[in-house]
Amino acid sequence: TFGTEAWASALVDAINASSEYRNAAARWGDGFNGNVLLVFDADATQKSTYALLVQLSKGACRGASFVPGVAHPDAGFGLRAPFAVWHDVLSRKTLAATAILTGKMKVEGDRMTLLKHTAAHRALVSCAAALDTEFPTA
Repeated sequence: TFGTEAWASALVDAINASSEYRNAAARWGDGFNGNVLLVFDADATQKSTYALLVQLSKGACRGASFVPGVAHPDAGFGLRAPFAVWHDVLSRKTLAATAILTGKMKVEGDRMTLLKHTAAHRALVSCAAALDTEFPTA
């Protein structure tokens, strides 16, 4: 179930098992903080806001956990969108890049660094989308 530590742990396993992610993200977090905070804002489809800190460096995931609040001192980057947008991204109905370009998803951190590592983020989202996820209902 999305929002649980079991889901976060399954994401870590999926990322670390993905050769696509490992290769695409080999330089992600090399010389900079590659930890990403994914914020799933409450909306009409979900009454609670979730924030997931994913600890990423050089093609590996060192951990992931749901954290309180919408900011975290360990995050180098943030991606924030309403839950419905994230649901569409994780259900492969839309690309995270499209959500960012259309303003539906907000980015915190150095955008140029994110752009240089587009393949890494596409692989990261692919790992999350591949999980057999039950989403909580509003």
